Amino acid sequence: MKPLPNVRKLFMPDKGHILLDCDLSGADAQVVAWEANDNDLKQAFQNGLDIHDHNGKSLWGDAYQRDATPRKYTMRDELKRAVHGTNYAAGLRTLSATLGWTQQAVGSFQNAWFRLHPGIREWHRRVERDLQTQRRVQNKFGYRIIYFDRPQNLLPKGLAWIPQSTVAIVCARGAQQLYKHIPWATILLQVHDSLVFQIPVHRDNSASYRELRNSLRVAIPYDDELIIPWGLALSSKSWGDVEKKSWSEVT
Repeated sequence: MKPLPNVRKLFMPDKGHILLDCDLSGADAQVVAWEANDNDLKQAFQNGLDIHDHNGKSLWGDAYQRDATPRKYTMRDELKRAVHGTNYAAGLRTLSATLGWTQQAVGSFQNAWFRLHPGIREWHRRVERDLQTQRRVQNKFGYRIIYFDRPQNLLPKGLAWIPQSTVAIVCARGAQQLYKHIPWATILLQVHDSLVFQIPVHRDNSASYRELRNSLRVAIPYDDELIIPWGLALSSKSWGDVEKKSWSEVT
């Protein structure tokens, strides 16, 4: 049987164009930090820190290693999965099976995480109250989802929906603003937290990239406004060949 083709390699810009992939990397975690009004996490994001390394050092100090001895998952990988699961109310058994940790180790981790970030625990309680009393949750844009399942089983779904829907809206609004203000950019597709579009080669200059960056800017209306920065990758060959660039490199 022939191997499947690399779809990203087959997805190419039109002749005389450059393909751009702009993504909202780590966006869900930023929304969680703002929902919880967690000053430590918010400041880490605002300062451009690697959030996983920041969390690892906060939890484990010198024992945290970014790249542990080669194995299936590094300490950093396990931390990312443990934090993600805990933020979305994964139970002891679920995380134990996912991480290969004992339930006691998972419980100790979650207790330490909530001690450091009590606002996340309070966010869980707030969402649970909404689910128990109104069977719905709402994101900061005012969109809401109503559930008809038993309320006692809904917390992980409700918690996950808030950041996921918020990020999808940011991405969609970024595309709308791009369409409205940058007529020379052709939007090709949205993939959850990223936009893929093309621009003419003659627009490959600092002024054009500044226009693009400004047009993609979407503010999430928290009291402490959240603007999730867009990443950038580009290629004149194909989607599969895009290379990451910092905005400062192109502007």
